[in-house]
Amino acid sequence: MTTKKWVLLSLSAVPIVLAGCDSENLGEVQEATTEIERITDEAVADINQLAQTETELQKLFSETLETDEELATLQDESSPVFENITAREEILADLEAVENDMEAQQEILATYDGESLDQEQIQGVDTVVDDFEESLSTYVDSYYQTLEGEREFFAEISDEEATYDDFVNGIETLNEERESLREPLMNLDEILVDLDERLSELQSSIETELSEE
Repeated sequence: MTTKKWVLLSLSAVPIVLAGCDSENLGEVQEATTEIERITDEAVADINQLAQTETELQKLFSETLETDEELATLQDESSPVFENITAREEILADLEAVENDMEAQQEILATYDGESLDQEQIQGVDTVVDDFEESLSTYVDSYYQTLEGEREFFAEISDEEATYDDFVNGIETLNEERESLREPLMNLDEILVDLDERLSELQSSIETELSEE
């Protein structure tokens, strides 16, 4: 609603119209959808950064094997591989904060009780956000387990009694754990596509209603 339209209203009418717009709270719902979009975009960026950081692990591990024959830096955790693990743990911590951020926006969506928007559209967004939070939580928990496995592997192979079989078996276990991340990641991708479509539909409806005020 433009400023010029407000000027044309009598003073007595202003409080009435304001109350009506406030009950619909279309602006707040619009802001909530924008925030949900921003949060998901940042989550995707973090997940991609997680994958990028992980690709650097092999190089750091190879360099450690080449420069530290006694694997002392694995024993005292001064090898760069542990910095890599810590960096990924910090990214996971950021992803864990997504749930609280999303819930704050879902609470705003839940306050809408007007008639301009289709409640099914709002509920659809809310439901898919729930799915996203659940899937992301599963992915994060699984990824934490892979990091724990990496720490255990580096500690095991740096032990004086470690054998070549321990090394080979440890690598195989790590690869299996990484492979287990594929399914929750693909599930996340599917949910994000669905959420993007539903958000676009709801945002379009909100813009239409706001343009008619």
